[in-house]
Amino acid sequence: MDLLTDDSIKKPSLFYNNLGLIFVLIFIFLFNLVFSFGGLMLSGMIYGLSFGEARYLISHPDGSALSINLLRLYHAVSFTGYMFLPALLFTVANRSSLSTEGGFKTRLKGKFILMSLGIALTALPLVNWLDQFMRNIKWPQFIQYYADRLDSSRQEMTLNLLDMQQPQELFVCLALVALMPAIFEEILFRGIFMRIFQGITGSVVKSIMLQALVFAVLHFSHYELPGIFLMGIAAGIIAMKTGTTLYGMILHFVFNGTVVVLHYLSQINFNQTGISGAYDNIQIPWSIALVSALPFFYLLVLFGRLTRDTENDPE
Repeated sequence: MDLLTDDSIKKPSLFYNNLGLIFVLIFIFLFNLVFSFGGLMLSGMIYGLSFGEARYLISHPDGSALSINLLRLYHAVSFTGYMFLPALLFTVANRSSLSTEGGFKTRLKGKFILMSLGIALTALPLVNWLDQFMRNIKWPQFIQYYADRLDSSRQEMTLNLLDMQQPQELFVCLALVALMPAIFEEILFRGIFMRIFQGITGSVVKSIMLQALVFAVLHFSHYELPGIFLMGIAAGIIAMKTGTTLYGMILHFVFNGTVVVLHYLSQINFNQTGISGAYDNIQIPWSIALVSALPFFYLLVLFGRLTRDTENDPE
């Protein structure tokens, strides 16, 4: 069952069109501003800081426990605000539900879970290589300048957010960086955006490509854009073929979670040996990327074939 041929969306709908697209984008950018401001205020209040002090410490982290915890709270508030609430408002305006948009009533199949895990793991070296490739291109000076500024700021905040010294911090970061994005982003992009683009274009392929493009652009990372775009396409294909975003959530969580765990292991190794980036800063050669690309794309093709073959299989 394809996500966009579900009986629930054959009914007349207000917002699977340009109006719905504008609605969601406006609230994403509006809530990004509102909850960035609100997250700073709330975080500052909880930790006894003024708005200016909280803003400075988040944008200029010093590695202290205060700056790390402040950033984690801020991230939880702001990310929920601009990734989840627009989706929730859309379901209200569209007279649907999160269950409908996410395809949550679909029964999970064990073989599709395993294939989603395989896609996530084979994507890791491929996405890593794409990031390296983008960084090695000699870009025009003005593009390089802004790309480096954006990347530097993003990396600094990410490293502070993922500064983990204890096992319990690992679970906190898995929730913030793997679980929350897996749930919120899959509902928003593979659920709502893909339905909207299907309604606008009438094309399955275009809807998958367009939601993946929006997904990549809204991560605001020049160097990571191709890798994020590729993962958006993979999750889009899976959601389209299975009628649910649940497999995409599994893929998303495993991909992000593996990155978090590798970073944690690198930090533990650094504390013990003084060697930095033993597990998470590995330079992937093109040959390894090619080897991982073969099963990655094979699994995506196989996913499509098996979903067609087992569409009516009650399992």
